[in-house]
Amino acid sequence: MRVIITVLVIFFVSQLKAQYSGKINLQSSQSTENIRYSQPGDQRVNYYSSWTERGAKVVPYGEIHLSALAAIRYGNYPKTGINSQLLLVPLAPNIGFKHEWFGENTILSTQHTLYYPTLGLKWARNSSFKDQIPETAAIPHIFTFRNELIVSRILNPQPKDCFVKIPDLILTGRLGFDFSLSTGDSQLPLLDYNFLYHRTASYHKNRKLYFFGLELAGNAYKNFNFSINADYYSIDLNGEWAMESQGKIHWHRDSRLSVSGGYKLSYVNTDFGTQFVVMPVIDLVFKLKHQTRLQNGLFKK
Repeated sequence: MRVIITVLVIFFVSQLKAQYSGKINLQSSQSTENIRYSQPGDQRVNYYSSWTERGAKVVPYGEIHLSALAAIRYGNYPKTGINSQLLLVPLAPNIGFKHEWFGENTILSTQHTLYYPTLGLKWARNSSFKDQIPETAAIPHIFTFRNELIVSRILNPQPKDCFVKIPDLILTGRLGFDFSLSTGDSQLPLLDYNFLYHRTASYHKNRKLYFFGLELAGNAYKNFNFSINADYYSIDLNGEWAMESQGKIHWHRDSRLSVSGGYKLSYVNTDFGTQFVVMPVIDLVFKLKHQTRLQNGLFKK
């Protein structure tokens, strides 16, 4: 009889412990941004990830990040991702590849993107942009290549065996250049239109666009993240330049859906004069095949 009572007591206590640890695990998973798993082969999962498309980190293998304005990204290999700005595809079909070379708290990656802007230039020639591109202008086939070196540093690294992590605070720097190859006759004039001027500079006479930028991204409060960046562009390093900045607050409804809003400003200093533009930005990101799992508690429940 004593044996039976002892077994029942042990069983009852173990059930209470399992329920208690389950509640703790659930609360912890809802309030943390990253989770580290102790089982072999498990990986840290970004819950309310503060990483943006500008960071050196590649999208997790198998995930698809759909965005209304930013690049759509797909992790086709553990350290390699494919991206494309689908909003530009009808006017400038594009595809990019990002590879994460090494690093854990300091990550280094490279990104290479190919654009074909000829379709958009022909559309502009036949639309309301006739003041920029005359109807008689001959537009060649243009292929633009963008090459970037990206380095991200996590400013608040956490221990690898830490179950509950605070969101990453990330400083990212990038350095790169654009060049274009064209075929056929070209009568394409310079596009004197704020943010288009420096982006289309490499279309003309073997000109190149050089740029570098910084971004700081992290957590503002609970499921609100922030990102702010600034970029400097120079055309052939000969005096014509531009600066852009963008700041956004990202609200995460859950681990898959986020909505962001903020500002974007552009200042261009060219041979034609200076231009300054400020505009609002709104974006929506949805993650497909994004998986989050509850961490194991003290009793592996």
